[in-house]
Amino acid sequence: MKTMAPSPFGGNDPTRDTRLTTPNAPQKTMNNHTIYLNQRPLTLNAAQLIQSGGEGMVFDVGDNTAVKLYHTPQPHHAAKLAHFGDTGLARRLPPGVLGPQTIAVNKQGQIIGFQMPKLPTGAHALKRLASPLFWQQQQVTMPGVIQLFQSIHATLNQLHHLGVIVGDLNDQNLFFLPPTPSAPRHTPGIYWLDVDSYQFSRFPCPVAMLSFLDPQLYHVTDFSQQPYFSADTDWYAYFVLLLKSALHIHPYGGVHKQYKSTAARAQAGITILDSAITYPPNARRPETLSDDLLHHLHRTFAQGQRGPFPLHLLTDYAAEVITCPHCGQPYPGARAHCPTCRVLTPAPQPLRAQKVQELLRVDGLIVYVRSLPNGRILAIAYNHNSYILHRLEPGSAPEAIPLFDGSPGCRFAAFQPQPGAPILAVNPPGGDQLLLLDVGGTAPRKVTMLATGMFRDTAVFATTPRHLIRIAGSWLMRGSLRDGLYVEDAIATAHHRQTQFWASPYTDVIAGCHRVFAELRYWLWRDGRSDDLAIPPLPAKASLQETAVAFAPDSIAIMRTIRQRGKVYSDTHIINQQGEIIARGEETAVQQYPFTRNPDDPTPPYRPLPTADIPANSILHLLPQGILVHRPHQIGILAVD
Repeated sequence: MKTMAPSPFGGNDPTRDTRLTTPNAPQKTMNNHTIYLNQRPLTLNAAQLIQSGGEGMVFDVGDNTAVKLYHTPQPHHAAKLAHFGDTGLARRLPPGVLGPQTIAVNKQGQIIGFQMPKLPTGAHALKRLASPLFWQQQQVTMPGVIQLFQSIHATLNQLHHLGVIVGDLNDQNLFFLPPTPSAPRHTPGIYWLDVDSYQFSRFPCPVAMLSFLDPQLYHVTDFSQQPYFSADTDWYAYFVLLLKSALHIHPYGGVHKQYKSTAARAQAGITILDSAITYPPNARRPETLSDDLLHHLHRTFAQGQRGPFPLHLLTDYAAEVITCPHCGQPYPGARAHCPTCRVLTPAPQPLRAQKVQELLRVDGLIVYVRSLPNGRILAIAYNHNSYILHRLEPGSAPEAIPLFDGSPGCRFAAFQPQPGAPILAVNPPGGDQLLLLDVGGTAPRKVTMLATGMFRDTAVFATTPRHLIRIAGSWLMRGSLRDGLYVEDAIATAHHRQTQFWASPYTDVIAGCHRVFAELRYWLWRDGRSDDLAIPPLPAKASLQETAVAFAPDSIAIMRTIRQRGKVYSDTHIINQQGEIIARGEETAVQQYPFTRNPDDPTPPYRPLPTADIPANSILHLLPQGILVHRPHQIGILAVD
């Protein structure tokens, strides 16, 4: 698969053997060559050559600067460089971004290259961090790597705010200087090369390195034709860089019997967390990272979620990472033992939110939480290929029930018939089947097997407190147990593969949408009737990326992520249970609705959080006994006075 243009920008690094470049680009042989910078002549000789790549040569010209000359200057080179300087973009680049500063011309006045800051002596390519030996030789620490990626995060944000997309973000055009006691604090720790290949305005980034390319762009054969990259593709590459540096393995790395290549595993969504992957022994175990980071890994690389990388994942990880006293490997202190050598963690870390009573902590990922009408809480954890159900009740010890072994990605929904034991609906990844299990006893018992409709290749189902909602044919079905048998009623119409819905955990209310060609029609079902919602249509030339819904006992938040003209934004509509829009906003943290951290906006439907100790990335559930705080490896409850 070709992923790059035949005449790429940014050939500063000749080691890029994974690029498609022009194989026989003409190489200039010179003893002395005169160029002009700001109308002043500058004579270059062969001894000043730093490196020669597929597109050009880079010369050291002193004063901590270098000159890049194109082998074959093209009109698009000149136009891009001129725009770069004329708009003032070159002057507004963040520190450490080694972009064009002065245009270089020949005797005839033709643009042939540019002058730029020179990479400092002693800087290492970021790809070196993927080597365990380099960590040992340079005494690299995980806190140091986290600090570097926090710096990369800040610079990438600044570039995006300037309207600049890196595009070809990879571990060979980022360099870093290991921090030293003598280094001034203002000296950038990260250096960005190949800036002339960046995407901005109408100018595309014409190159891509496959291992950092978003699989959603695998279909592109020539990136020079138009701007294809986006902020999302940059953040995808950023996360790949982070994982390769921290774990020494690509997120689609390892060995799989069926999907042999990294690209094949990327298109199939098979990550290093998949049980079918043979994990290389020289890579760090995934559990070296926090469960929050692993959860984000799964959502990004297995489920295809996109968006800016949440900086708090690094901040939280930095606060909890420790070094094993036995083997010296880093890992989160909340784990019971070191993932590398299995030595027990010396002392468990207390919950940071001191007002939260901890109900459950697992050495794995909590993938589902549900409060039942009887006050009990169900939580499902996934660890080492096994799903385990935990039954929780404040003041009592948790009960753990093994469910089954399987691959990551199973989806769950629980309900409790009146009266009766809780029923758990299980949807295996990628299919439309629903396995219903009675989980009220000491072991799960099969109730029945059903199938449901699909939306965007994902099974559509949800549960209210006492019912399962699914799609059968052209009907929305509501089912429950009666006299020990599972029975259903048709409650509304559905559109084949065009209906999506969500159900309230508090009442018998369902919110959903029908997709009719390019139009989305939102609706609300309650009290036996379905009504349309007055949510406005998408703007012209906009596309819907994702819809998320969160429920309060008396209101519903519907958030849409929208892409329009290359920009991504969110809008939120709050509706009451009569279907009336009672509030609008640009963005709402759906996982925390209806709570707000903004004390200046405590008005309904938002409710101020009673404490600031709750981590920002928690999912909150409003219960009669308090607020349930759900984190990837931990569940607690915050009592409300």
